[in-house]
Amino acid sequence: MDRRILLLSVGLVAMLAVVNATVFTYRWLTGTVLVYGPEAAAVHGCVGFYSTVAHPGLAGYLPSAGTNLNAPILGTGATVTVTPGDIVCRVPSTGMNYLYESISALFNVTVGSWYIQDFYGFGYYAESTTARNPVYVYLRVESTNMSSVATNATLIVYNYTATGWVFVASLDLRNLGAMTPAISLPVNSSLRLDLYIDASATGTGAFKVGFYVTPESGEPPTGVLLP
Repeated sequence: MDRRILLLSVGLVAMLAVVNATVFTYRWLTGTVLVYGPEAAAVHGCVGFYSTVAHPGLAGYLPSAGTNLNAPILGTGATVTVTPGDIVCRVPSTGMNYLYESISALFNVTVGSWYIQDFYGFGYYAESTTARNPVYVYLRVESTNMSSVATNATLIVYNYTATGWVFVASLDLRNLGAMTPAISLPVNSSLRLDLYIDASATGTGAFKVGFYVTPESGEPPTGVLLP
């Protein structure tokens, strides 16, 4: 082989080796997550779903809510059925009454208009009320196909006050991404959840509503997608 060709070939290989080389600068992040039980949450403050029908011992700690759990539904022979998820708070911290992370509600209805009052509650509990500020709750429609079975599907929210339950917000369950304004929730108080449905077609309608709770009133959830 011509020596000039050989030198050129070696040079090209060397150049390619330089081009393909990669140099990394390394940085790192470590994390530690300490997980405490539901009794610890009760001391410092926690939020979650509850029913005083399912847990009568909550009376005196949180307002009576979820009073129509298991209520019969005319025309179907079914009842309002709510299945709670994981326990996130024990009320009181040494007791056996619970707040739950999530609920799954089933409403068997016929075509027509329905108002299901107080099917569950959502509360904010803390062992001590000393120097505790309210939290702020945003409700947002995360997924829905309610338009396929209803011309109106609205979650109606009431806040408990010294004068009783007061309307604070409504959420259009047919509108993906719809969100309420911030709802102020004082310590040891709760929200009452009602549902209005104008069912127009047979089928299965489903929705998911996210409850976002923060101590800061001016920061609505944006770009948050939870499972």
